[in-house]
Amino acid sequence: MWARSCTAETSDVGRVCDRGMANKENELTCSDDVRGMHYNDNCGLPVNSAEASKMAGASSKYSDFTELSKDHEAMTHVLFGRNLRLKVAQTLWRRNASELVAYLIRIQDTGVLLDCLPVLTNDLQTEAPCLSLGCCVDLMPQVKVILSSKYEEHIMVGLHWVQSVIRKWWPELSKNEKRLRDSRSEDRNIEVMKQRLKDLWKEGARLCSVPGSTGELAKAVEAYLAQLP
Repeated sequence: MWARSCTAETSDVGRVCDRGMANKENELTCSDDVRGMHYNDNCGLPVNSAEASKMAGASSKYSDFTELSKDHEAMTHVLFGRNLRLKVAQTLWRRNASELVAYLIRIQDTGVLLDCLPVLTNDLQTEAPCLSLGCCVDLMPQVKVILSSKYEEHIMVGLHWVQSVIRKWWPELSKNEKRLRDSRSEDRNIEVMKQRLKDLWKEGARLCSVPGSTGELAKAVEAYLAQLP
């Protein structure tokens, strides 16, 4: 799924470049047609200054083609690299969720994490998720970075994941802390997750003041966190 979406993005880059070339050819052809029509309609009178300025501006854009080509090449390179990482992520997800989490932590690529989080969120909403509590504990620091993003859609992706984690393990998270103090790994993870959620919301509470759906989702998350023992 991920590879397909990223491939589409890569091919779009190529199409944008082609459209730009096609539009430029059309613009130049159109300028020639305008000169021809102007000459026929006005019995050979010279083109007025406004139209001459437009034609000069069109011609001057030739000097930008090199930079435009470099920009598209750079974008294609970025998307190609991201596509490769998503293919690796997809392979690891099919093999083992913990391997995917370890990979996401290792590459520290926010873009790839943003692509993967909705899939991980959907998994947490199933009865038997592949993603363990320990994996979620490990991912929390990176999700914290996403919640500090300046892009609201990124914040929404992070909040949905946090909300799914809380709902999945809420019976355990809401228990009194003293009842969980033993040597079991799951219980230790519960304690670590509680602390990370509290630390997360020291900065994340500001999201409740964001207008619209982002603020509403943040308030829903805060309602759970306010009940943590």
